[in-house]
Amino acid sequence: MTQRKDIDTMRRRRDIDGLIGVLSDPDDIMRLTAAEALGSVGDERAIEVLEHLKFTDPDMNVRRAASLAHSQVAAKLAEKKGVEGWRLDR
Repeated sequence: MTQRKDIDTMRRRRDIDGLIGVLSDPDDIMRLTAAEALGSVGDERAIEVLEHLKFTDPDMNVRRAASLAHSQVAAKLAEKKGVEGWRLDR
């Protein structure tokens, strides 16, 4: 069983696959915490699963956390592309 400290470790190690796996945990708090961690990491591999989760999770708080995390990841990706575009234009 995954514990909250395991999610913190996965976040620090940028274990995106591990965090995505926790999104199917039966415990609402675990899914919510994993979604928040994915948002803070901002890896593009999480964008689709967070998009799906924000509409389908049975728990409203998890859906809300997934929606916020999805926005965070999307913003980080847009910022990264903006910086890369700026570098390419120079």
